[in-house]
Amino acid sequence: MSELNQFQKTILNAIASEQEETVQIAMCQYKDGDDIENLLYNTTYELIAGIMTLIDGYTNDNIKLDIEDRLTGDRLKEKPFIELHDRIADFIKYEKPK
Repeated sequence: MSELNQFQKTILNAIASEQEETVQIAMCQYKDGDDIENLLYNTTYELIAGIMTLIDGYTNDNIKLDIEDRLTGDRLKEKPFIELHDRIADFIKYEKPK
């Protein structure tokens, strides 16, 4: 496996940090008898939203990313411009459906 460059290390370490923080918060909030399905929805929601916040550039002032489809050149955050961390809430759940 080839050595990661500094940019790759920075991004992957930031994602790992988001995961660690999300898991620790979930562990602190969990109580015996809590609904595991709700815990999983909430934890995955928080992690995904955290990664979207990282991509949007609000986690680290030195990181501002976009995602590009290499086949079409379409960019995820453009046409129209969106903040991923705001829009993701319209698509993923933070608790199980009632």
